[in-house]
Amino acid sequence: MIDESQRSALGPYLSEALGLPAPHRIARLERMALGQSRAMYRAELEPEDGAADGAARRTVVIRVEQWGLLGSHSADEVQAMQALHAAGYPVARVLAYERGTEVLSQPFFVMDFVEGTSEYTPDSLRDYVALLDRLHRMDPEKAGLGSLERPKGPRDAALSQVERWYDVYRSALVGEPSPLVEEAAQWLRNNAPESEQIGIVHGDPGIGNFLHRDGRVTAVVDWEFVHLGDPEEDWAYLISMRGMGVMSDDEWVEYIRDAVGVRLTAERLHYWQALNFFKAVCIDCTALRLYVEGIHQAPNMLAIGTGVQMVALQRLVRATVLSD
Repeated sequence: MIDESQRSALGPYLSEALGLPAPHRIARLERMALGQSRAMYRAELEPEDGAADGAARRTVVIRVEQWGLLGSHSADEVQAMQALHAAGYPVARVLAYERGTEVLSQPFFVMDFVEGTSEYTPDSLRDYVALLDRLHRMDPEKAGLGSLERPKGPRDAALSQVERWYDVYRSALVGEPSPLVEEAAQWLRNNAPESEQIGIVHGDPGIGNFLHRDGRVTAVVDWEFVHLGDPEEDWAYLISMRGMGVMSDDEWVEYIRDAVGVRLTAERLHYWQALNFFKAVCIDCTALRLYVEGIHQAPNMLAIGTGVQMVALQRLVRATVLSD
């Protein structure tokens, strides 16, 4: 949580970083109940001289890192949001990025507050699926994301993600490595498919990670896992993670095919679902480490690192170790 001394420092920082014409103070600061990897705050600013003019007030969202929770950092997230906003994709405009720890003890960035709800509707879901397909088809170079590492070999889109999350797992490990995770990682290496398309991958797509009004998406949010890879990774995540309570796998495959013409085969979908279960297992370990080391002893950290991680591990084992 942002304490009083940090709040006092935040007002002057925002006044300068946002280029406000007069010093502003924080009239209201509230934690938003969205997201785990970042702490999210809605800040309402008003002039320090107490001017009553509503036009002089400003509402922004502050997205704060949490000691590497979930194996992510803000640099790629900010770069992606800035580039995609400039390209006309619906993301919030980034207003400032603070890489240091002097103000809030963690790096953070500030963005426009975007109106909308995260409770999906049939119309907003159709709009979102079309937008996700549009993201995958964007040229990374033309979209300003050519600096993101591009998979080189035909199987590297899969293999690079296996190693990325395996490294997160080993660096966050509390106690001895799990033989089940080790065997699952090797299964993913052995069965990595060749990719037919490389595009911009959101990494955490689906219900809850887009805002909409009147059935139209106003902003796609939570870009901390963005990378260049195989779009099937995103479709599998949408189906088996954020969308599992909306439709069955088969219904999703049909829905995506009819909506945007993407055809997912059962074998490839199975692989990418397994990789996403692996990713979940690995990133959940970071929460347990933060809790055990006394860095961030919130109840949700313990829950993510134990119960939530165990559910992901069960799904991973069924998809890999027990699948042959």
